[in-house]
Amino acid sequence: MFKDYILAVLAGACMIMAPAIQAAAPDVAAPVLTAWVNETLQQNPQLQAAEAAVNVASGHYRAADRPLFNPELEIEYENSDTTIAAGGLNQAIDWADKRGARAEVADYGQIAARAELRSTRQRLAAELLQGLADWNAKQAISRVSAEQTTLMTRFARLAEQRWQAGDLNRVELELAHLAFAEAAFEQASARQDLILATRTLTVLTGSGVAGIPALASQPPVLEQEQINTERLLNELPVMQVAIAQVAAARAGVELTVREKKPDPILGFRIGKEDSTTLTGLTFSVPLFVRNTFSAEVDVANASLIRIEREAANIRREASADLVATAQVYQSARLAWNNWEASGALRLNERTELLERLWKAGELNTTDYLVQLKQALDTEVGAINQHGRMWQAWAAWLAASGLADQWLNLIPAGDQP
Repeated sequence: MFKDYILAVLAGACMIMAPAIQAAAPDVAAPVLTAWVNETLQQNPQLQAAEAAVNVASGHYRAADRPLFNPELEIEYENSDTTIAAGGLNQAIDWADKRGARAEVADYGQIAARAELRSTRQRLAAELLQGLADWNAKQAISRVSAEQTTLMTRFARLAEQRWQAGDLNRVELELAHLAFAEAAFEQASARQDLILATRTLTVLTGSGVAGIPALASQPPVLEQEQINTERLLNELPVMQVAIAQVAAARAGVELTVREKKPDPILGFRIGKEDSTTLTGLTFSVPLFVRNTFSAEVDVANASLIRIEREAANIRREASADLVATAQVYQSARLAWNNWEASGALRLNERTELLERLWKAGELNTTDYLVQLKQALDTEVGAINQHGRMWQAWAAWLAASGLADQWLNLIPAGDQP
């Protein structure tokens, strides 16, 4: 009954997957992003290891579903006062159907391995999106830092010219040189951050950052009322792994109960003693007297309780992650929308305006540097916010179990 329930839950998750996509993630990723993630995942060693684990679990099931006992051939020959020649077959009987119980445990192992494969794919896809978002942000910040250094180089040169012409005092000239030095330091820091982001993405892709796609301005809209927490939790691969592990543990308890029962051995023997034909039947049963194997049942029951508690905790954490990642994404997207709607001047427009005012003498050097610094910090903050928004979307995809669907990455043979 419990196995039927588990299979029904997993099958039902597949049947209602399309409505879940429409409800929680109405849009799909751009084809170029989907192709890049799909190609990258196919070469990922972690995913390949998870696929191998499915093959291992399938092999365990085939092994567990084979008969437990092979027949034994017995041959006897004795030449003394009488000549005795006999042969026989002995066969142990799986009276308690231990084979069926072992096959059931291994079958749930297959279900868990397939769900673990989907979970690994979901996690890696989310990590790829997050790594891509971080790399794009770090690259943009590095570009802004390089532009800042170029700007401060020109500013320091102009300050020198104006100081020599008597338009600036010594303090303002020193401020210009300090601003140039600070810009150089920030550019070096931005380059280091880009190197680390490149390293992270290289580990995920195995091929560096060549040919990586750009991210769209915004991920899809996610409304709170669109989130069906209960359904998403039931479809979540990590929850399907936990459910299958509980079912396997329960089947393991039944297996240990059956293993307490002895396996009788039935034998048939035929032979000759001189000219007399002999036939016989033997029947033997092991007596589990000194060891009743009750301790093994107690261990299996305790293991079942532990796995059930772990599954309950996994569901609790998954539920909290589902709610939290949705809220974080909505907040990040709102902040980005506010920035987009603010109509603020872009960095190049802002810096050009400030430089004209400074050259015209309408801004002193201190005010110019303060406002320029604020403009640069705001631009960097906007870039970081765009990256955080995409990282929050990737976290939501992983928490909701919709990464496969949004990126269209479910293989046809991967259904339980």
